[in-house]
Amino acid sequence: MAMLICALMAAAAAGFSRGFAAFGTAMIYVPLVALAYDAQTAVVTLFLIDLLPSLPLVWKAIPQCDRRTIFWMAIGAIALTPLGVMVLLVVEQSLAQLIVGLFLLLATSNMLFSKAFRLGAGPARSVGAGAVSGFAGGVCGIFGPPAMIYLLGRNMDARTTRADAIVFLTGESLILGATYIGYGMVTAPRLHLSLLLVPIYAICIWLGAKGFSHTSEASYRRIVLWLLLVVSVLITAKAAFSVA
Repeated sequence: MAMLICALMAAAAAGFSRGFAAFGTAMIYVPLVALAYDAQTAVVTLFLIDLLPSLPLVWKAIPQCDRRTIFWMAIGAIALTPLGVMVLLVVEQSLAQLIVGLFLLLATSNMLFSKAFRLGAGPARSVGAGAVSGFAGGVCGIFGPPAMIYLLGRNMDARTTRADAIVFLTGESLILGATYIGYGMVTAPRLHLSLLLVPIYAICIWLGAKGFSHTSEASYRRIVLWLLLVVSVLITAKAAFSVA
């Protein structure tokens, strides 16, 4: 029962973050559920519970997103996501998380504290951002932050940034899910756990989306950057402790 309660709390917090910021689900959900169950159960059930509740978000985001950027990011993600999943199955996950965490910490700190920081846009940068996101997602379930760093770094308006994140991250989740199915990681116990978690996850996505509708562009960017920074610190600290 304690394991299920932990998973329910993780699903609630992750759902709110998904609805408000469009990302943050993996960083909140995966560590907590991995602690109660295991890493593979965490990443697989996250894919399963996010499938249906995210559809209304995606439906509203598609007309608002930058489709060319999403296309090029998807190319990069498709190329490297399977490689990331292969790494997940054969190497020490803590080391991979430490590398990802340090990268996120450096990039987020620059964005938060340097007013001149700007990543720019273009097909090559979009492919690179998608590739990094896909690999990180495959190896440790953390594909949102690399994508958000790139999307925020373009200095687009909050609505477009959030819409791009929703569409791309949902697509990345589908790529990951297909890979999980291909490797036989979707099992009956994981399906059962997902069914128990879906209702609270869906409700909290709705609450998070309501919160975004009442938030200014400057506040959205500031909240997301601070969330990225906190997540980066937590990922790095957890991974460093595990490696040590």
